Amino acid sequence: MSPDVCYCFEDQELDDVAANMADVKVHRLPVVNRDKRLVGIVSLVDIALANDPTGVVTSALCGVFSAAHRPRQRGAALFRARENAL
Repeated sequence: MSPDVCYCFEDQELDDVAANMADVKVHRLPVVNRDKRLVGIVSLVDIALANDPTGVVTSALCGVFSAAHRPRQRGAALFRARENAL
């Protein structure tokens, strides 16, 4: 388990949530209300589906998938093979 649990609030701005995800390099965050009770989970897919034209998605994805976290060549080749099969 992670020593520090990261989360966001249900009324927090999407820009802030995406920036936080990029900073801590996570794909999902628990969403809590102001009483810190869990109300859901937000993922990068949720942000992408929000169709936000401000570039938040690109920023979040770049932060999460920085050079330090790129897949090894074998994994990247497997991803391309799956993508081409679609």
